[in-house]
Amino acid sequence: MRSKAGFFKLFSAASILLIPGLSALSAGPAADLLRTEAGPYEFTLPSPQPDRLENSPLDRPRADWLNARKLYSDSVFKPGKQQRVDTERSKLVLLQGFHWFADDYWYHPPKGWWGVLADRAGDVGRAGFDLIWFPPVSNGSYYPNQWYNLDSQWGKKEDLLRAVKAMHGAGVKVVADIVLNHRNGTKDWADYTNPDWPTTTIVRNDEWQGSPKSMYDDEGQGDFGCRDLDHRAPVVQEDSKVFLRWLKNTVGFDGWRYDMVKGYPGHYVGMYDAASAPVFSVGEFYDANRQLLANWIDSTDSSPDKRNAATVFDFTTRYNLVSAVETERYELLRDGDRPSGMIGWWPAKSVTFVENHDTSPRDVNFLPNASAEYKTQRLMGYAYILTHPGIPSVFWPHFFDWGSEYRGKLQALLNTRKAAGVHSTSRMAILEATNELYAAVIDGDNSRVVVKLGKNWGWNPGAGWTLSAFGERYAVWTQPLPK
Repeated sequence: MRSKAGFFKLFSAASILLIPGLSALSAGPAADLLRTEAGPYEFTLPSPQPDRLENSPLDRPRADWLNARKLYSDSVFKPGKQQRVDTERSKLVLLQGFHWFADDYWYHPPKGWWGVLADRAGDVGRAGFDLIWFPPVSNGSYYPNQWYNLDSQWGKKEDLLRAVKAMHGAGVKVVADIVLNHRNGTKDWADYTNPDWPTTTIVRNDEWQGSPKSMYDDEGQGDFGCRDLDHRAPVVQEDSKVFLRWLKNTVGFDGWRYDMVKGYPGHYVGMYDAASAPVFSVGEFYDANRQLLANWIDSTDSSPDKRNAATVFDFTTRYNLVSAVETERYELLRDGDRPSGMIGWWPAKSVTFVENHDTSPRDVNFLPNASAEYKTQRLMGYAYILTHPGIPSVFWPHFFDWGSEYRGKLQALLNTRKAAGVHSTSRMAILEATNELYAAVIDGDNSRVVVKLGKNWGWNPGAGWTLSAFGERYAVWTQPLPK
């Protein structure tokens, strides 16, 4: 019979094989040695258990979620006072920092799209952009699964952190795209991890046929690609707050672009903004009906002055503007004495744009092959939004991917806005809005601006004006404000 020392030597060696990650030894030389040492003893190695540590707290996304709960749950975290910058007289200009075909399904830079953003941060800052909107950071992007898994089709977590830091170093605040309306499971439709949720967070009328679900129907528009979430559920509210606080205070984001806010009432956005105190907040209420846009803005802040209400993308202006420049019917831009878009009603809360990832044609070959006429019409659109009230947004590929001449013309418009001191609530008057001619005068803090669009080549503002930006079918003039 073997000695006790031999037995304990055998027992210790076998115990090593029980350490997760070492089960591969079961078919190697170490296993043969153990069988030799065992002598007359019966000896069976444990079977591998590959899923045993699937939810290990050492898993990075899980560790980040658990740590975020410790730091940012309502029970321990008190948000600071909101100090929003999207208020009256805002001089912000936003850059949408991506397009549909920038992720790794189509484009393969060495460090992903986050690496591209990090490397171009200096260019973004020098161009005069105050904010940049990043795509959704979670794995799955617009169909997120594990919120805290920041390795996505846009790149690795470490490169995301580098991009945020680089933008801050260039003087640019960073806006995260937040997808709270819907969510996918980790491996299936509804197996939620990081954060872990029961399926009762799924609205009752969701197309998923499993159970149990919430006792309530969806409060807004559904999304058939993901499970629609019930924001009445306390766990959804709490974990949404925790996630936003983590993105702001740990990852380094400054503000939020809320995706698909038609999917849930605006008062939840108000709740999440109050809990996370972003410096900027904008919602994607995808509708050209400006009354609905105004109602949504109003719903995000219950206070009388609406100071901390979210801004909204001005789809009304976008569709009217594109129709006007495509048809030369500029009466589409006029509503009496005011602009026909949201900027005619609530300019301080209107984010204007010419194109974004949703409105630009969904064709990988379109952006590099867009026609000269299409590009001209979009420049005309920028001449409008970069001289008018509201908070203008520029689309990344228009600025960076259409060549130096096109970028130079966009830069001239941006420089004119900045130099003149045009802001979100600048005074303006429409001078002409007819077939083939639009003209308006806008007061900045420093200079007065006149913009002209259309095929009416003969129109100009008269003597005393300096031409500051121009291109095919548009021109912008400035002069000092009257004493």
